[in-house]
Amino acid sequence: MNSKILFYIGILFFLFAGCSTTEQNAKLGEGTVTYTISYPDKAKLGIKAALYPKTMDLYFKDEKATFVTSSGLGTIQLIRILDHETKKFTTLLIDALRENYAYSLSPAEITENENTPKYTFEFTDKTKIIAGLECKKAIVKNTTDNTSFDVYYYDKIKFYYWNSPYKDFNFLLLEYTYTMDNLTMDLVASKVDLTTPVDPTFFEIHGNYNWLNQKSFNAYLNNL
Repeated sequence: MNSKILFYIGILFFLFAGCSTTEQNAKLGEGTVTYTISYPDKAKLGIKAALYPKTMDLYFKDEKATFVTSSGLGTIQLIRILDHETKKFTTLLIDALRENYAYSLSPAEITENENTPKYTFEFTDKTKIIAGLECKKAIVKNTTDNTSFDVYYYDKIKFYYWNSPYKDFNFLLLEYTYTMDNLTMDLVASKVDLTTPVDPTFFEIHGNYNWLNQKSFNAYLNNL
């Protein structure tokens, strides 16, 4: 399988458990979203497409977020932990068959991810129900290659998509497209939970890892 693809699918970022079981209501600005992932270029991926993640879980609270995906028939888990307030971004690779690895991005690397490609946004009055929520439509214009596509967002929840071309789009996306390293993914929310509080330990690093820089991390993935 193409291990480099596994790294980028971590986009959005992967944790070890679900939400807290407390009966207390969540506050506005925290929750869990499960996305279904599809691949528009699936025909080009061949049989490898069967090994790619089919879902992604997002856990968010205040200015922190964690994205979780599993690949390789569940043997590999990628976890992306983001802290918007401190501008800290960490990627974890949990490999059931080999060793665990991790790295943190430098400010320069984050800036590059935010500006490649360059997006602008056109907001509309159109709406659609996604996972039980009324979402508004926006048109994303990729000024790098002069293409565009639609996204749907829930405007009652603020969310910070820093470290990505969506850095200027600060609402929770429930249907959107993400492309990196020539791999395009369509993500649509299948389940949204805005009532169960999110355990803050979900945004902490658990376990032991071999720490690398981004270049070495990617090289390791390519050799899996």
